[in-house]
Amino acid sequence: MGEPNIEKMKTKRDVKGLTKALKDKDWSVRGEAAVALGNIGDARAVGPLIQALKNESKNPRLLTTAAWALSEIGEPTVEPLIQALKNANKNVRLAAAWALGEIRDSRAVDPLIQVVEPLIQALEDKNKNVRGAAAGALKKIGDSRAVGPLKKVRDSRAVDPLIQALKGEDWDVRLAAAWALKKIRDSRAVDPLIQALKGEDWDARWAAAWALGEIGDSRAVEPLIQALKDENKNVRDAAAGALGEIRDSRAVDPLIQALKDEDSGVREAAQGALEKLKGKKS
Repeated sequence: MGEPNIEKMKTKRDVKGLTKALKDKDWSVRGEAAVALGNIGDARAVGPLIQALKNESKNPRLLTTAAWALSEIGEPTVEPLIQALKNANKNVRLAAAWALGEIRDSRAVDPLIQVVEPLIQALEDKNKNVRGAAAGALKKIGDSRAVGPLKKVRDSRAVDPLIQALKGEDWDVRLAAAWALKKIRDSRAVDPLIQALKGEDWDARWAAAWALGEIGDSRAVEPLIQALKDENKNVRDAAAGALGEIRDSRAVDPLIQALKDEDSGVREAAQGALEKLKGKKS
């Protein structure tokens, strides 16, 4: 009996044959079978692919391939992937968090409500790589198509843990938390985001500035004015944009000063913000 013909099975959409090939002794055959199942997108492959995720925990290449295939299938994989976030193996948890972040099409919007809580719990995982993957997933779930479901979980299940995540030791977790709070737009996040605006990592300060602009709370005006002097041009740019969104007259003179910034992007952001403030007055 020869090597399985993966291409032929893919053409025939032979899900049963391809799931059997996931157990082949040749790792390349297993990988090709997982890719084919991802391309077909049949929900019957979810169980075998979840098992493959666990079986390939020591093989990063095949683990990633199985996670990709699950993300391609989409919504039917959400519940099994949530369960995989609790797996004892850190590599399985990492792959599951990544796959959940990739499921962003319209089919995944409703399950996002269920996805948020375990991902937030994964922000506190004992393994740094799992925390990072969960952070990346939360950042992607902050996509505009998911804003509606995320707004529905504006309670301690989502907002409060995200606020706590802003104080975490991992910069990527802090960044993702700020990004997710930006999409949820909950006023409880204002003070923690103001603190994040003073943090060590420029990308977290940048995300905090944008989040404060989206929330639009006047408490952020003075801290954002201070951020116009940040050492990082991206943070100054974001602060100017945020002040334009909030449209508080206190920002006028500082934004005029920002028109002299050495960076052209900051100058353009300041000009745009001033135009918004001018439009508010007229």
